[in-house]
Amino acid sequence: MTNQSRQIAEYYDRTLLFYKIFWHRDDESYALHYGFWEKGTKSVKEALLGENNFLADILKIPSDAKILDAGCGIGGSTIWLAKNFNVSVVGITLSKKQLEKANQLAKTYRVQNRAAFHLQDFLHTNFPNDYFDIIWAIESVCHAKDKKEFLAEAYRILKPGGKIVVADGLLKREVEDSEKGIYKDFLDGLVLLNLAKIDNFNNWMKEVGFRNVKFWDKTEEIKPSSKILYRRTSLLHPFAKILYKFGLISPTVFKSGLAGIAQYKLVKRGIGGYGVFYGEK
Repeated sequence: MTNQSRQIAEYYDRTLLFYKIFWHRDDESYALHYGFWEKGTKSVKEALLGENNFLADILKIPSDAKILDAGCGIGGSTIWLAKNFNVSVVGITLSKKQLEKANQLAKTYRVQNRAAFHLQDFLHTNFPNDYFDIIWAIESVCHAKDKKEFLAEAYRILKPGGKIVVADGLLKREVEDSEKGIYKDFLDGLVLLNLAKIDNFNNWMKEVGFRNVKFWDKTEEIKPSSKILYRRTSLLHPFAKILYKFGLISPTVFKSGLAGIAQYKLVKRGIGGYGVFYGEK
């Protein structure tokens, strides 16, 4: 495991409880993503499931598909796919605590025969060539230093005719000097090395071999979630500063709060955006 991978694993190990408290506390989606506030959406719970449905509609998932949830978190999407489609889903994560929780949830929802979880790096998996029908990645590819490396590995393990969908944060424009502090807070707090530009990611997909590449800009649809996260983290930031000062919370948790504040500023200023990429092998 690389040093970057270890840092990512530590981040998710340490913030497992906080994601539950701050994000999926009111529902059973167990999702760590923003969600899509389409017309008529009334809650974070509906938004989280709305994003799942949007991706599933794009993919037109066949009933016998074998799916990889690349960067599965605690198994939210993996379990949702296994419950709602007659499919076999494999979720991979770098976090041991996420792995334990995902396995526990799979048993709770009685999908352990269709949902399996492994401790793996999606940049270097041990799956054979042409193995999966679909690769599903929500807000995980941002952690890869080299996004093209992820896409190349995804292409390798997809069957001919297989499909990939990536939903993630992206850069909509260059970061100006006066904005670099906000950008750094965001990257450091979420253990990211960079965000991909939309055009670059589109080109990388084509360069590794994906065809019929499509992109949906969903920035407007994630703005309500971005604002809710900003309000929650801003409200507790003064208390977090005190706790951090006295060593009662870790630097990882404290910085993640700063990222919660920074992400809204990035979106509001038009620096950061959110999109969905689709491609076929």
